[in-house]
Amino acid sequence: MISKRIDRKLKTSDFDRLGRYVLEAKNDASSILWTRTAEYVVDLKAETEGEKVLWYRLSNCEAEIPAMAIAEVLVTQSQNTRSQADKTYHCVISFPEGEQPTRAQLEDIEDQMCDALGFGEHQRISAVHQDTDNIHLHLAINKVHPTTFKLHEPYRDYYIRDKTCRALELKHGLTVDNGMGQGQRYGKAYAIEAHTGEQTLLSWIQSEAKPALMRAIEDGGSWNALHQTMAEHGLMIKPRGAGLVITLMDGSKGIKASSVDKCLSFKALTERFGPYVPPENTQALTPTLETPKKAYQNGLRKTDEEAQALYSDFQSLKQAAWLAKSQLKERLTAEKTLFTQQLKAWNAQERLKIKQSSQSGQTKRLAYQQLAQARQAALQTHRQTIKRQKQAIQKTHPALTWEQFLIQQAEQGNSKALELLRQRKTRQANIEKALLTADDLAQAKHLIYQDLKPYIRKNGDLVYQVQDGGSVTDEKQWVSVSTVTIGSTLLALTLATERFQNQPLDVQGSLDFKRQLVQLAAQHQMALTFKDKALEQERQHLIQQGTMHARGSSMVTDESIPPALQAYITQRNLVRERVQHLKPHRAWSAQDKGTMIYQGRRTLTDGSEAILLETQDAMLVKPVQRPEDFKGLSVGQRIQLDENGQWQRHGHSRGRGR
Repeated sequence: MISKRIDRKLKTSDFDRLGRYVLEAKNDASSILWTRTAEYVVDLKAETEGEKVLWYRLSNCEAEIPAMAIAEVLVTQSQNTRSQADKTYHCVISFPEGEQPTRAQLEDIEDQMCDALGFGEHQRISAVHQDTDNIHLHLAINKVHPTTFKLHEPYRDYYIRDKTCRALELKHGLTVDNGMGQGQRYGKAYAIEAHTGEQTLLSWIQSEAKPALMRAIEDGGSWNALHQTMAEHGLMIKPRGAGLVITLMDGSKGIKASSVDKCLSFKALTERFGPYVPPENTQALTPTLETPKKAYQNGLRKTDEEAQALYSDFQSLKQAAWLAKSQLKERLTAEKTLFTQQLKAWNAQERLKIKQSSQSGQTKRLAYQQLAQARQAALQTHRQTIKRQKQAIQKTHPALTWEQFLIQQAEQGNSKALELLRQRKTRQANIEKALLTADDLAQAKHLIYQDLKPYIRKNGDLVYQVQDGGSVTDEKQWVSVSTVTIGSTLLALTLATERFQNQPLDVQGSLDFKRQLVQLAAQHQMALTFKDKALEQERQHLIQQGTMHARGSSMVTDESIPPALQAYITQRNLVRERVQHLKPHRAWSAQDKGTMIYQGRRTLTDGSEAILLETQDAMLVKPVQRPEDFKGLSVGQRIQLDENGQWQRHGHSRGRGR
């Protein structure tokens, strides 16, 4: 999702007009007299009849009718007479084409965005518009607080909105857009490729030259080895400003070296090789420079004949569309010029008639005024006509992009276009997120956990929302975890185990994510193996460790531990990986009877409660049915528990702890 603040050119508030725009009210009456009911303003059949407003919402207003809510906002704004700034904050949150968040999700997005901006208690009117391909949420917010009457202006709100959008995308499993500081390294390059179909220099280096450059840095150990590898690919690296740039040999194109990889930054290379040194023997490099092993050329990544033929058709169609649109615009310009000349001649002729008439001076002045008004009206009407015609031309002759062309060809049954589309999607996918996959995707099963009510995207991806806030996406080639929590990690592991049966799982993601996977797989004794040998050895080690810790047949097994309790234990043990002084957590069992230290109560994710009991070597977590039985205890107090879970203060009378 993306957000945008709509600023008024004239810094004066008009909440009445903005509110009626958001709600698509078609009357021009003032808000005080605007008495249409909400059902009349917002057509309940909007979704089927194609109206603009899908639904609306009033927040922090006493009124329940939009007309009275707007009046209420205007009264609140009038109480602030000191500030001369705009008193209305207009924000639009837009979603990618085809994405349809639920009303509950949209309301949560609205609330979280307003809270982040500091408008949580302010009056606002919001509505969802569906008049474009991208569903979007309008927020009309009163910047004047309803009780203090102070005007609130969020500082650097664009950063706040961007950060909030990224967090909400992960929370609700929505498509993640590039935000500030995200995707800047490759986002612009991919955008150029999407519109032109030509591969950028950065993209070419990433796919063709980067592996060799990384080997030269690791194995060569000198500037000369790096220069040699650069020359083999028709490139050269040299200082510019305070850093390094990589350019073609003729200098026609260049990029910042650190945009390829941080290992190629000025700081990283000088720390490894010392101060920059130009090529030692330029004559020895000359043959290589003239005939590099690989060279960058504008054009498609694929060089097969079918792809090149498609690209040639795209260029021809794009040129023809541009010429057709240019000719239509030139015709409109000629029509405008001709109309202006004719209007000028007509106006001069009419003025001459008035001048030569025998009317009185007052009558002539009135006639001149009427003529000027008629001239201005005719000019305004013609301008509106030209504007509509230009909009029609823009709509019927849109700027064709390479991606749009491939989609059109794929819809007509062109298999090569479909192949290129899928290659682009794979190349631009966010591979840095936590995901699980396997080698043989042909054997992968397609599963739908209907009980979890997944959201299905247009491309067939299934998005699962977990109760603890996690998000899992089941895609064609892998299972990814957008928001890493205990619940989402366990769900992803279960999905991957069932989808890629009898195949070692390939794990990509952060170190914490991998540790969490291994611990969950061992604790739940899942029938799986990891492709990474280190992860698999750690999983087997944890299984053996769990078997050694089992003491007696009456010990509580993993299968009998409630899921919420197991999730809490797993989460605390993960924290222990970073905070070494914490004791390992495990579930209490009858074998743990004896003296221990009471460390308080905890509420689990399912609403149940548990108590913490500290021993010499572990922190025991015991679920309780009657939390009130432990109200008399203080944190740090010693108690004794028997095998039935009944407790007594150390050296005092017996109590119950069921």
